Amino acid sequence: MDVRKFIDLHVHIGPEPIPRKFTLQSLLAEESGKIAGFALKNHFYPTPPIVRTVEVPDSVDVIGSIVLNNYVGGLNPEAIRAAASLSEKPIIVWFPTINARNFLMKSEYEVRPEWSEGRTIPRLSKDVKCVNVCTGKKLSGAAKTVLAAIADNGCTLATGHLSCSETELLVEEAIDLGIERIILTHPLYPLIDMPIDLQRRLTKAKGIYVEHSYSMYLIDGISIGKIAESIIRVGPSKCILTSDMGQVGNPSPSAAMADFSRLLLGEGISRSAIRLMGITNPRFLSV
Repeated sequence: MDVRKFIDLHVHIGPEPIPRKFTLQSLLAEESGKIAGFALKNHFYPTPPIVRTVEVPDSVDVIGSIVLNNYVGGLNPEAIRAAASLSEKPIIVWFPTINARNFLMKSEYEVRPEWSEGRTIPRLSKDVKCVNVCTGKKLSGAAKTVLAAIADNGCTLATGHLSCSETELLVEEAIDLGIERIILTHPLYPLIDMPIDLQRRLTKAKGIYVEHSYSMYLIDGISIGKIAESIIRVGPSKCILTSDMGQVGNPSPSAAMADFSRLLLGEGISRSAIRLMGITNPRFLSV
């Protein structure tokens, strides 16, 4: 399937302590004419400054982002404001990933040894301070302040590696604050494992989309059948497709999206549904 008009809102970029396949320069050289755009993600550093240092062709949409891990101060509204100020387009703000309480509780390591390929000495999760988004069963004041910064700066919210209960509280507050673009970060990820009924309930509001990533199939071993079932039950109009690529040895974003599309077609997902999830919905989330 032709993916030249697709926008991939989840591409890992280097330089980063985790080895990555691409810098922005090499990604643009590799993907020129093969895909319409991508959002650059880095677990450690904001990416809008990287975008500002490279001449990006007008034919490609490049979206910056920030991930609220310890490396940017966790729930830091000033880091969001600074990153957003460097971008003419809305940036994506991911809530914590490798420093989320949910992730650290379920993973032995903050950065898994197979991710770092010997470049860094992995820290045990028990030795890493988590970024708390809740106090008891309520969203923390710091999390609410961050959501206000997302709203004030017109950013897109992505839920990161939070637990299902944390995500539910976060989305409810985001809606109340008027945040108009929300991505439920790959909820089929084994460390999240969000029930489809909750996905359906959270996406009833306008502007909220379930992300389905090729990496869930390629890296985490989730069957294409399970991904297709979630798409069908939630509805393609409330889903987006991403690659979540950038790992050394894995396909480029465009190659991943093409294979993802092929596999979903084999599960009965229509071409029009795939175009909706690969082009229309990501376009809404990135402008």
